[in-house]
Amino acid sequence: VYNWRGDPNLSATGDRDYLGDLLLHLTDEISRRPSDAALRFRRGGANLDLGDFEAAVRDYSAAAELSPEDATIFNNRGLARRFMGDFAAAIQDYARAIALAPDYRDAYLNRATARADSGDLNGAIADYAAAIELDPDFWFAYAHRGLALWTLGRRAEAEADYAQAAKLRG
Repeated sequence: VYNWRGDPNLSATGDRDYLGDLLLHLTDEISRRPSDAALRFRRGGANLDLGDFEAAVRDYSAAAELSPEDATIFNNRGLARRFMGDFAAAIQDYARAIALAPDYRDAYLNRATARADSGDLNGAIADYAAAIELDPDFWFAYAHRGLALWTLGRRAEAEADYAQAAKLRG
């Protein structure tokens, strides 16, 4: 198969085409196995990647009903809700993910971001600190905690975090 450039090493199918095909496939599989949480989770991810956040929330909610102890489902539903601007619901989802998996570094990071988006910079700083405690080499959390600290006027602490982020990112 050749694409518009005639290069056989480049796919003629774009990401959106792939995701559309994946959605069709997953929908077909869900119709055969409606109680399969993993299928609904995967379709939620495809919808999230396509930017259909409402559909992603529906799929993640269905997956959560089928598998209520899976922290990843709640984390990802929080992502979709955050992208929709529903920070309070996103924060609740991240809190549920953390309650289910207290060592879930990315759930702390995501809750920190949602807290920062909603104006709760002190809560965000606490969550960035929790992510750093779980992973002391997590440069991204240092950088974002630095931003929150800078916004609060805590310049020396922010500069220390920026320096640590740069050192780790190296």
